[in-house]
Amino acid sequence: MSRFAPIFFNPADYFTYVLDQEIRAAGMPGGYCGFALHLSAEPDRDRLQQRLDLLVERFPIASARIERLGKRHAWQPTGQSIPLELHRCESAGDDDTEAQGILLRIFNRPETRALTLHWIARASGGILLLNWNHPLLDARGAKILLDFLGSERPDSFKESASLIEAKLAQWSPWRKFWLLMKAKRHNNQANSLDSCLPTLAEQGPQTLALQVRRYDTEQSRRIAKLAQQHTGMAGRTLYYLGCLMRAMESLGPPAAKAGYCIPYAFNLRRQNAPTPVFGNHVGCLFAQATREKVRDRKALFEHLLAQHIRVVRDELDFAYLPLMWLGQWLPPAKYAKFLRKQHSGGELSSLWFSDVGDLAWAKNGFLGVPVTDMSMMCWMTLPPGLALLVGQVNGSLTLSYNYLSPAVDKVWLDALMAKMDNELLESETE
Repeated sequence: MSRFAPIFFNPADYFTYVLDQEIRAAGMPGGYCGFALHLSAEPDRDRLQQRLDLLVERFPIASARIERLGKRHAWQPTGQSIPLELHRCESAGDDDTEAQGILLRIFNRPETRALTLHWIARASGGILLLNWNHPLLDARGAKILLDFLGSERPDSFKESASLIEAKLAQWSPWRKFWLLMKAKRHNNQANSLDSCLPTLAEQGPQTLALQVRRYDTEQSRRIAKLAQQHTGMAGRTLYYLGCLMRAMESLGPPAAKAGYCIPYAFNLRRQNAPTPVFGNHVGCLFAQATREKVRDRKALFEHLLAQHIRVVRDELDFAYLPLMWLGQWLPPAKYAKFLRKQHSGGELSSLWFSDVGDLAWAKNGFLGVPVTDMSMMCWMTLPPGLALLVGQVNGSLTLSYNYLSPAVDKVWLDALMAKMDNELLESETE
């Protein structure tokens, strides 16, 4: 009998678990995500291990395993420690390339643990990799967890209840039903436009590969200024999404259909909130446009902005919360079909996307070591086989293109990245 009580999934945890099961069913490791901090020197590994031990002591869910309890799924804490795993670059040549190879080997290996931490030592500095299973926590939670590990005051970090369950508890049954009907209508509309995809492949052994595009501070400021001009009040996320649609359309999507549909997260966390750490606290929104609309840059951004304004006006950002609550009672395979399949039977998502926002560390860096760069990783279903993760690191924009190989052609992806450069920086005009 465990001395720890089980911690039941909230509706968004189960949402990510269903996708984790889809990825595993296709022969891949599962719904794992990774933050890779590039550090200018080696951190105090003994101190970091002490923080990991304190993490498990303060937050037992960190080393929990998933169990099914009746019709619900839950984390069952084990109390097991999380060891800091050490890897070293051995070549005398380009240890950047070797470190990247080690990083991807770790991320591609089969894994059963909810969370692992790795130090990849280079000749100078190295990479600190946090690898976690998405049902455990979302990207903002992962940033808070890293802050906990590197903080001078770890005792100041607390846990709090699920933001989704707190929001649902505020609503009457009739309001939940009303929002649920709104979400179903919106989802039905999203499923009606067949989505272009970055690959024709839908099965076969795959390896996750990574291409990272980093923009210097001057380029990042220019992109931020252009985003403000085009999507203003909605922030930069819509600008990235619109540029990505245009880059795919300009290049030519391998699976060309009627339009583009890119899901993106609506975060319930308050800006810079230090809690909650664990659990997922997001809803789902869609950026969608026909191919004709995508070809007109000005019209596309006007369309995406109007779409976003309508979503907020109609409370569709919150409407998916009751839908996710209902979904947690469905078996994973049945729920997955609802999440992924369009009326035509095709894949809903043209690709996966996440804008994790500003990931800057304090001037003291991580445990006193400056963070010089960062890359982000995630597994995804096939199709679509492609995920773009966007973040600001110390004022510089970083785009991490995660893709399944050989399903996504690297030559096509390299060309897509070049098109994306042009779109973000508005280097080419119509």
